[in-house]
Amino acid sequence: MFKVREKLTNRTKELEVNPQQGRMISYIAQHQDQGIIQKDLADAFNRRGASITSMLQGLEKNGYIERKIQADNERQKQIFVLEKGKAIVDQINEMFSSAEVELIECLTEEEKAEFLRLLKKIDSNL
Repeated sequence: MFKVREKLTNRTKELEVNPQQGRMISYIAQHQDQGIIQKDLADAFNRRGASITSMLQGLEKNGYIERKIQADNERQKQIFVLEKGKAIVDQINEMFSSAEVELIECLTEEEKAEFLRLLKKIDSNL
């Protein structure tokens, strides 16, 4: 799994994001119409608030997202993907899709089915 992470890190580096930030931009872009806040990201990515804050600060610094204080709740900030972020979402999604294909291309169809079954079993056990 380390090699997969390394490949993704190298691919996303040119976009000035790490793989986790890339997934986060993609997630925000898909859900921003629902008024996504930091807690939503912490829940979706199973991360602590401090980790999410750090990732968001990096994305904001690079001009990919912005956080806006909500009119009805000054303690919460809604998160939006900016044009620069929207411009890379498709690239990020393609990078992850490509990595997933590379990961399982050496498996037979039976092995792929078994692999997915095992992943689901592991996921349900967490």
